[in-house]
Amino acid sequence: MIIGIGTDILEIERLKAAYDRTQGRLAEKILGPDEMLIFQQRLARNYQRGMAFLATRFAAKEAFSKAIGLGMRMPMTWRLLQTLNEPSGKPVTSYLGVLANFMEEKRWQAQVTVSDEKNMAIAFVIVTQK
Repeated sequence: MIIGIGTDILEIERLKAAYDRTQGRLAEKILGPDEMLIFQQRLARNYQRGMAFLATRFAAKEAFSKAIGLGMRMPMTWRLLQTLNEPSGKPVTSYLGVLANFMEEKRWQAQVTVSDEKNMAIAFVIVTQK
């Protein structure tokens, strides 16, 4: 059974401007610990790809918050939801702390997809009952 759906799209340039304006603190606010490691690696190799990664993760968190119907309030916080990748490249959600407990208690699971182009990033999330 579908519990909710959410989508988010954003301009990568706007996110880059906020990242630069905050001297990188924006990434620390948004990304969970595993996402942060991946972001730092990608950013070190290629600034554009690092920013695309940050943008898709931002969009995934926004889309997820819409799909669960809470917006950005407890138990949903930026850092408690992570979008990681399976070895195949498929994006998957990972939950930490109280968000993990919430999802388990509700018996909900989420499917996520993310994509980016030169100027835009998008995410789509479907939350279902297990």
